[in-house]
Amino acid sequence: MSEAIEPLVTQEPVAVSDYFSQIPLWSADGKTKCFEVMSDEVSARIPVTRLDSWRDFTQLLESDFFNRPGVQLVFRGHRRFDWGLMPTLGRVTTNGIVTETLADGQFDRFKRAVRGRLNDTALVDEPDELWSVGQHHGLMTPLLDWTYSPYVALFFAFQKEDDRDEKDNPYRAVYVLNKSFLADNEAETGIRVFEPRKDHHGRLVNQAGLFTFSPYDATLENKLTNVLADEEGFTDEELRSASEEEQPEILARYICKIYIKNEERDACVRHLRRMNVHHASLFPDLIGASDYCNILTAEAEQVAEIARQAAKAADAPQPAVEPQATGLEVPVVVDGALQSIEQVLRAPLEAQHVEPGRIPLIAQELAKVIALNKVVDWDKREAVQAHMRTSIRVLLRKYGYPLNAREGVLDQVLALAKVTNADGGA
Repeated sequence: MSEAIEPLVTQEPVAVSDYFSQIPLWSADGKTKCFEVMSDEVSARIPVTRLDSWRDFTQLLESDFFNRPGVQLVFRGHRRFDWGLMPTLGRVTTNGIVTETLADGQFDRFKRAVRGRLNDTALVDEPDELWSVGQHHGLMTPLLDWTYSPYVALFFAFQKEDDRDEKDNPYRAVYVLNKSFLADNEAETGIRVFEPRKDHHGRLVNQAGLFTFSPYDATLENKLTNVLADEEGFTDEELRSASEEEQPEILARYICKIYIKNEERDACVRHLRRMNVHHASLFPDLIGASDYCNILTAEAEQVAEIARQAAKAADAPQPAVEPQATGLEVPVVVDGALQSIEQVLRAPLEAQHVEPGRIPLIAQELAKVIALNKVVDWDKREAVQAHMRTSIRVLLRKYGYPLNAREGVLDQVLALAKVTNADGGA
């Protein structure tokens, strides 16, 4: 499962929190409904469930539903909740669908372009193998990367930080696909599973990787759900006789999407590292080694900065802040914006459990975000304020600020920014 180019972000639902409240939480009790089909742009027609924490992922995997006898599952991790199963070649089209003409043209161009550039010249006569080589080197292809390892998929879902300049991303996602069904019904589905015989870079072996070829003229999920719904094609008698309430769980046996709350990313990555799932093990080359070192260095520097901030805070008298369960009124400016942001961050009761040094660091980063977004008339422009809100959410999530206090703190930080703006601040 090679590291894919990030898909384009689709349109965000009007109210993200309301959207996810409609998706059932996973439960292994056998009594609670666990899947829903949303039939929208974000979840498509794929049955979806959600987890409140990545820590619940193992419990989900150990449930009977994901351990059905004779069924082999494969997994794919996505950093954003709103990314669909679109191959990279689908991104050049307006509807995300790969046609046979488009794929053939791309393949012929690549085949000509690699002449004299391959160590193994026999690859040009093996289309599947050549597509695999192209996928590894950034070619737009009709392939989708999958892995037999759910923890490798979890790594790809959580390994990258969110960009504070993009839309809010409250959940990450792991797709689950029934490989056994696809292998037995390729003629009906038009979806082909492919495991390259050659792995010149070692990534496929280390990532337990394989590919699906997306069907021509349809997305993978639409083709699969259409086949399952076709009474003249493949027949699942249980699905045919199921009520509308029962259908999502039956469809989920073939394909499903697991939304995982986008919290404690660093802890998730550290946990996977202890399982030997990290850049250096999954990418056994110089790029993987470099990424691995970069991440460890960044983590060490963040720990060191928190320690420096804690030492600085211990030496400096802190203004008294009365802890409040529901946040502050519009904060008073004391010794400039940074000091007041820090007061806002310390005010909620939940903030008392944040380690010393982390809050000053968050305050510094928030001050930078506000300064970057204070364009002309920013306090009167809803689009700018919405962007600032998203940036603040991403930052609070990144540094592990208490979840229950975030929205109140966000409102107070923006209120403070408006106060300083009205008083002639930046």
